[in-house]
Amino acid sequence: MDQRNNPNNGQEAKNSILKGFYEALKEQENRPPGPNELDSTCGVADDEFVHRFREMIRQENETNRTRGLPVTGYDYEKRASYIEYPDGRRVYGDET
Repeated sequence: MDQRNNPNNGQEAKNSILKGFYEALKEQENRPPGPNELDSTCGVADDEFVHRFREMIRQENETNRTRGLPVTGYDYEKRASYIEYPDGRRVYGDET
């Protein structure tokens, strides 16, 4: 009988593919997770992400200051976030 017309050939191929798939899943489950799976898949480390975020906020505040808009900040002595208006007045989060 011709190999191409044999119905068992398709089933054998399907079983072989599924077997390989399940073996790959088992191998992945048994592997210990990295420090942060999300970061390892995105290619950005935690430190780099925090640095980028802080730089983005700094640039946004700088832009707002030049436009005469309020900026946000954090007062470490009072341990509170605030909004600083162009006139220098600060309104803390618990005051609103």
